[in-house]
Amino acid sequence: MNPFNTIATFDQSSELLVIRSRLEAEGIECFSKDELTVQVNNFYSNAIGGIKLQVRQSDFDKAIEILKSDGYETVADTQQSSFWTKFNGITEKIPLLNRTIPEIRLVILVLIVIIPLILVLIFAS
Repeated sequence: MNPFNTIATFDQSSELLVIRSRLEAEGIECFSKDELTVQVNNFYSNAIGGIKLQVRQSDFDKAIEILKSDGYETVADTQQSSFWTKFNGITEKIPLLNRTIPEIRLVILVLIVIIPLILVLIFAS
């Protein structure tokens, strides 16, 4: 079980540093997930969903309050659509697929359906 929850995501680590230092100044312990991956190759940022700033569950509400008072957008502000919420709920139960982000799961499932259809069309003609 992950004791940290994502509060915001960033494309670059420089964006993360300002908010992270603000939260740490308030005594909130932070964790940066995927920061080093993006630093090594910044083109991976979009592929992995950006750098995730995470805080402990017990500090989550306080951190949201601080970020909103400073005018920052949080993960709570950008809730996923009902399609992605339902799709994620269904596909996270599929072994091996549950290790990827929902967008990649969708591509894989579409390919699993389209490739057999193309093969049927090729061999039927």
